[in-house]
This record gives sequence, C-alpha cells and structure tokens, in this order.
Amino acid sequence: MDIELMILGFLMSGPKTGYRLKAISGKLIMFYSITLNKIYPALRKLERGGYIKKEIVFQTGKPNKHLYSLTPTGKEYFFEKLSEPSVPMELGNPFFVKSFFFRFLSKKQVAAEFEKEIQSIEETLGDLKNLKKTVESRADEHGQFIYRTTIMLLETMHKACLCEMYSIKRKNK
Repeated sequence: MDIELMILGFLMSGPKTGYRLKAISGKLIMFYSITLNKIYPALRKLERGGYIKKEIVFQTGKPNKHLYSLTPTGKEYFFEKLSEPSVPMELGNPFFVKSFFFRFLSKKQVAAEFEKEIQSIEETLGDLKNLKKTVESRADEHGQFIYRTTIMLLETMHKACLCEMYSIKRKNK
C-alpha cells in the first residue's frame, strides 16, 4: 500500500493532523491497518520533499497540534502518484502465513484454527454490514465500490475457510 498516496489524498480535502489521518484511514480503508508509526515517518518524508508543510498550532493545557497541508508541489505529486501504473495486488494475509505451517498441527488443531478464522471473518462482515447505510449515504461511488468489493472478498474467504474446515473434519472421522 502506498502510504504517501493515502496521506496526500486525504490532505487534498484540507489540512489534517497525524491523528486525524489515522482516524480517517481506519474508517475508510477497510483492509489496511495504518499506525501512527507508519504515518509520522511518511509525513516527515513528504515534508522534507516539499510536498506538505507543517503548521504548529499552540494549545493551552495540552500538547501542540501539528497540522499538515499540501503544497502546490504536493498536489502535483499526488496526481503523478495517482496516475502511476498499478502494481500487482498484495495477497499477504496473516492467516495464510499461519496456514502454511498447519502441517505441524493435528487435524483437530487445524480445524480449530479455521473455526477461529471463520469467527473473525464473521465478526468483520457483521461490522461492515452494519455500516451499509452510512456508506450508502456518505461514500461516493468509489467508496461504495471499495465497500462492496471488501464484502465480496470477505464472503469468498469465509466460504473457502468453511469448505476447508468441513473437508478437514470429514477426513478426521
């Protein structure tokens, strides 16, 4: 994932703090977990490159706020990055990494791991489906595409995990 593109894109709508960038990304980018440990180094790099500027807002009784905004060069850079050729989709998934090593577990343990993953996917799907009305009323057509696609990918993963778990349980009898 291109964290610079994400930051520049969010700043296109106006200045934001690092905390605000994290909050927005957590709500809008469903598959990615962006931490402040990733955001702040990227902000410093973009600032050194002249793509963004930082304004310190002094506050009484609490830490000063660092407000980031795009420079004209940053806007140009955003559009350059937006039109770059697509890179192959990353298929990294922590469960895939774990499942590669399931050969070291008993069939019963493997089935239990699939059950935990299925439960996790079901919880995530439930959370996302609860957002449907919000997405429909607030997201533009591209945000709605991301939402629908995320649901479809999770439903496909759910179905695949269920099939694998049932297969393991049948072989275990």
